Amino acid sequence: MTDPSPPTTLTGLEGRNRACRACHLRPGCTQVVVAEGRADAPLLIVGEGPGAHEDREGRPFVGPGGQLLDRILHAAGIARDEAYLTNVVKCRPPGHRDPLPHEARTCAAHWLEPQLTLLRPRVILAVGHTAATYLLDTRLNMGALRGQWFRYRHDDGQGGTYTAHLMPLLHPAYLLRRDTRAPGGPKSLTWRDIREAAAVLRGLHEPQAFADPAPPDMQGQPGLF
Repeated sequence: MTDPSPPTTLTGLEGRNRACRACHLRPGCTQVVVAEGRADAPLLIVGEGPGAHEDREGRPFVGPGGQLLDRILHAAGIARDEAYLTNVVKCRPPGHRDPLPHEARTCAAHWLEPQLTLLRPRVILAVGHTAATYLLDTRLNMGALRGQWFRYRHDDGQGGTYTAHLMPLLHPAYLLRRDTRAPGGPKSLTWRDIREAAAVLRGLHEPQAFADPAPPDMQGQPGLF
């Protein structure tokens, strides 16, 4: 059973997370894959959930997709140790499937949301559909989300909120399945996106515009339904 008292440090939160059995995913995986990186990192990278390699090693983004992510970051001048890396879901879903919506909500409520309160990053990369749609609370697909900046606001744990710049990125596993460098293809688009993210992270410029994560047919609709 998870202790409901709020964690006061990221180290304490991570330790408690490793003992979590709040959902049905824990019995089917080897270990809880919590996070990796500096608590004061200006960049937060949020993925979907651990795969087989991550489950075995206990670290996020270490499989083929994670290795490609490292190369993408390196090409843009971003070192892995500049980022804090985690996932929406901390336990590996079975059969290489994506986390289900209720799994994402349950795990994030226990762990990702408190992580976000304690981290307070300046830039967030939401890697893959599950991360992007959860963080932005949207029904839009990745084709409509990637490559755009969104304002992300979160509780700062001190009675207020903080704001980060959030950009959705195509998941590296998706890029591995569509291995083409053709202009306008997934790798070409990701190269454009990561260079833009690196420029904002370095303070070379601010986002020129922010997108609205609400689907077009919901924009302007009262928040009653």
